[in-house]
Amino acid sequence: MVVLAFLQVLLRNLFSYGFLWADPLLRYMVMWVGFLGAVIATREGKHFGVDFLNRYFPPRILKGVKIFIDLFAAIVSFLLMKAAFQFLFEAIGADEKDLFDLPKRIYFAIIPIGFGLIGLQFFFNVINHLRNLIYKKESQQKPEPPHTFF
Repeated sequence: MVVLAFLQVLLRNLFSYGFLWADPLLRYMVMWVGFLGAVIATREGKHFGVDFLNRYFPPRILKGVKIFIDLFAAIVSFLLMKAAFQFLFEAIGADEKDLFDLPKRIYFAIIPIGFGLIGLQFFFNVINHLRNLIYKKESQQKPEPPHTFF
């Protein structure tokens, strides 16, 4: 992606030429990579979070807070998935074509798919938190310190 974007800028600025398909392709690739990255980040627990709660709540209450937060995030993700499906089927016509003469819906399908996968992962997190709470499984690992840029 980086090479194609660099080549496109180079061709445009030096030779007043560029590939017509490169900009839309890059735009769709960024969207797909972004959503798939968000799914992976959610799966690995590296998504944006409220880590200051770890410092202010005792472990027993923190478990309940994590369940509530993940359940809320799952509900929001599923609502966003529903809205994305509405966008996909109401705002984009079935016969609208784009890059490489493919239906435009294919390119935007990652939006509801991504939100659905993110919502599922949050729901699985809720199940795991509840299972750990019921079986009183204390985590064997220490919580990670907040990540910094330095």
